[in-house]
Amino acid sequence: MARFDPEQTAERFRKTRHRPQGRRSVRELRLEDALPDGPRFDDPSLQSLHEQGHFDELLWQLKSGKEATVYVVDGPKGLLAAKIYSDMAVRSFKNDAAYRDGRFIGDARIEKAIEQRSRTGVNAQQALWIEEEYRQLCALHAAGVAVPRPVAREGRVILMEFIGDEDGPAPRLSDVRLSREEAESALEQATEAMAAMLRVGRVHGDYSTFNLLWQRGRVVVIDFPQVVEVEVNRQAAEILARDARSLAHSFGRFGLRVDPERLLRDVRRRARNA
Repeated sequence: MARFDPEQTAERFRKTRHRPQGRRSVRELRLEDALPDGPRFDDPSLQSLHEQGHFDELLWQLKSGKEATVYVVDGPKGLLAAKIYSDMAVRSFKNDAAYRDGRFIGDARIEKAIEQRSRTGVNAQQALWIEEEYRQLCALHAAGVAVPRPVAREGRVILMEFIGDEDGPAPRLSDVRLSREEAESALEQATEAMAAMLRVGRVHGDYSTFNLLWQRGRVVVIDFPQVVEVEVNRQAAEILARDARSLAHSFGRFGLRVDPERLLRDVRRRARNA
């Protein structure tokens, strides 16, 4: 009986990462054996989502980072992305005070533990980070923002729509070459998505071509654990201005000269007038 271990799978992927992702990597990362009632996974959250019927099969690893590893799974709901957070303290959690400002925790002891960076605090911080990503993803999708469709969340796993197809994922805007016309279209869509988020009181917090996917001429926003809400976060205006600067700068690689202050005013105007 084969059991899926994210760490072992990640190691196998690192050894074969020179090969293209997609169909040619599926065979190497798929479970080879299964029980009569289906595969079993070492990660209990992933196993629970499988037993709930959200997916039938693990296909391939999409990416691996310090915070999480993303796998592509298949089942009755089609191709989905399974984002599995590491169960250890990760680097980006250490400086998230600006994003946590105004978030309700409801337990003074947990808040103190988070501030002190104790083991209990780190575990609580990670749980809050994962919960916040899924909550914001659901809110933004419901508001019509161009984001992946949320499917389910269990423990440290978030299951969402896979932006791509059987041949591989949609690339990040930071990784593609675009004509000037395509770049201008992408910038327009990215600006509108930023305004759509602000319209429902949200600021992304890490907005650039690195967190924008390019799917056949369509921009899709990803990565939401650091999203802040304007009504409760005292630094929301500063974070919004930083996002505008980051977006303007990142589109420079396409030869577009974008004034961040003008972009910020445009985003605010769109958010107000829609």
